[in-house]
Amino acid sequence: MSGGSGPVVIDLFCGAGGLSEGLRQAGFRPVVGVDFDKHAAATYRHNHPGVPVIEGSVEHVTGEQLISLAGTSDIDLIAGGPSCQGFSTHGKRMQDDPRNFLFKHFVRLVDEVRPKMFLMENVKGMLTYGKGAFRRQIEAAFKEIGYRADFAQVLAADYGAPQMRHRILFIGTRIDAIRLSFPQPTHGDPELGLKPYVTVKEAIGDLPLMGSDYKNEARPYSCAPQNPYQVYCRTGAPQKVTMHVGRPLSKQAQALAKYILQGQGLRSAPVEVLPARFTKMRTISSGALRKDCTTLYYRLDPAKPSYTITCNYKNVASGPFLHPWEDRAISHREAARFMSFPDHYQFLGASFPRQIGNAVPPLLGKAIGEAIMRSLSDYATSNISRVA
Repeated sequence: MSGGSGPVVIDLFCGAGGLSEGLRQAGFRPVVGVDFDKHAAATYRHNHPGVPVIEGSVEHVTGEQLISLAGTSDIDLIAGGPSCQGFSTHGKRMQDDPRNFLFKHFVRLVDEVRPKMFLMENVKGMLTYGKGAFRRQIEAAFKEIGYRADFAQVLAADYGAPQMRHRILFIGTRIDAIRLSFPQPTHGDPELGLKPYVTVKEAIGDLPLMGSDYKNEARPYSCAPQNPYQVYCRTGAPQKVTMHVGRPLSKQAQALAKYILQGQGLRSAPVEVLPARFTKMRTISSGALRKDCTTLYYRLDPAKPSYTITCNYKNVASGPFLHPWEDRAISHREAARFMSFPDHYQFLGASFPRQIGNAVPPLLGKAIGEAIMRSLSDYATSNISRVA
């Protein structure tokens, strides 16, 4: 393990810094970030002062550049979530498909920097495309550069984030003595000895309602913290809620929202109030009403975690983003709460939904970081024992 305040991590595709924030909470020391989005890079710099950010495509970044900015060649971890949408579904080699250049460069930089371990986070659908071809391509690519890898599916709610966000993790190492392991859930079924999931109400119940005032950018909290999650969010935060702004719904959304109760979506609205294009969604071939539900215009259930927060959370027509108690979309701060960003975390520039929706939930990052930290610590301890 490197000197300083903790193991050293380089965050490729760092975005607004959710993964770095979680790894920092776990005890890692972020030393370099890389991202092409200028707004996300500004947010990262603001919340991770002193950590240099390379603002541009990872395609042009070199391992030598990363090592120079890090101030050390002893890198413990390279982490990131490259887009892998261009993976071939026909089993082609990764190197043959130009759409995969982001992943190619993740592998290239791991090869050039030679960290002890790497962490790659991505959408869980990667496992099913091409009957597992993507996973095999990933493992083969890292094996080719001398890294063995393992993978696991994780759910953010299992680690204290109030969101049903599924992801896949790849963790790898070049060192035989390092054990690869993944975080064990801390939340879930209480009958299994786990803490209950953090709910929507627990996540945002202390944030003020807006009423008709959508533009106030500094609102007092509605009450003192009511539970451990709110204490976590408000530790070190300003005295007033920031980024808690909204806008009125469209006329169509307003007309539908008044019929939609908590934990219900578009199909709960009466057929007669639906726009014509939605009426087909309500019936099956026999003409009977469908029994299943859709998350379009879905009003969040206060007693459950939120659904996955996407880059479209300001558009209630696109998914489960109706506020549980008011007829509006969730605010930026509410979305950040569902992602488990602390309230002191400030987003800069523009495109807040993209910055927040694309992030790794910090509490998920923390859980992953703690598992990796244990692997690194065990390795360091065994090294000391062998020397002694």
